[in-house]
Order: sequence, then structure tokens, then C-alpha cells
Amino acid sequence: MSSAATQKLTVFLAFPQDAEEAVTFYTSLFDNSEVVNTIRARAGEPGWVEGTLQHAVFTLAGQQFMCINIPPDGARGSDHAPWDSYAFSPAMAVYVQCDSDEEFDRVFEGLSEKGEVIMPVGTYGFSAKFAWVNDRFGVSWRINLSESKVK
Repeated sequence: MSSAATQKLTVFLAFPQDAEEAVTFYTSLFDNSEVVNTIRARAGEPGWVEGTLQHAVFTLAGQQFMCINIPPDGARGSDHAPWDSYAFSPAMAVYVQCDSDEEFDRVFEGLSEKGEVIMPVGTYGFSAKFAWVNDRFGVSWRINLSESKVK
């Protein structure tokens, strides 16, 4: 956690409505992961259902991430940006460097379940094992196992 506290760059993800499900899934998939802080909608807050996750800080493999549920119509912040036109894109991906075949397989299986495999598991001439997937939430992941990690 100490490295996350001094981390200068943090991936920030804006989910249409399933941020809590995504955070729970991601933190269960990667070792050394936890939810650090959450902000939830309060009773009577315009546009929100009480208790809905609005913002979260979490770590995956010791790296800090942040996310939000996009503010619904009528909520504070809903008029700050054209939220309904935003979507995740494979042009931006989280790169995962795996330490073992077992970790690679576990991460690939988890992220590809109910998602889309863009590049199936292969070597591609630049890696011992590589895959590229969009997960069930639309977030893109590039998963790698370098030659030096192959047993």
C-alpha cells in the first residue's frame, strides 16, 4: 500500500453503472488488491439510489486505481460532461505483467469470461505468452508472460 500512496499516475475508470461489481471482481482476481476507500450516495441525493457506489479508490497488484459510476441525470456533476457519449476503448488498455503461467491463465480466464478476446493467447514473436481482452465491463487488458518467466 505504501507504493500506492506515493504513486503519481493513477488509472481512473468511469463506469456507466456497474463500478462496484467491477471493483469487487478486479480485487478478487489480482493478488495484493484491496478496496481502499469508497463514497456512496446518501439518502435523498438527487439522481442517485441511496447506497450506490459513486467513487472508489482500490489497488490491483499493489497499484492504485480510481473509479466512479457516471452521475445519473439530475445528479450533481451530471452536467459537467457529456457522460452518455463516453465509453471504454481498446486504444487504452491496462497492461498486466504476469509472474507465472498459472497467474497468466487465471487472469486471462477471469478477464475474458463474458468479455471479448481481441488477441487469443499466443506468442506473437514478442512474448512467451500474450493475450488482449476486453472484459465484461468494457475495460481493455493486455496480459503478458515474458520469456524470462517461462519455466
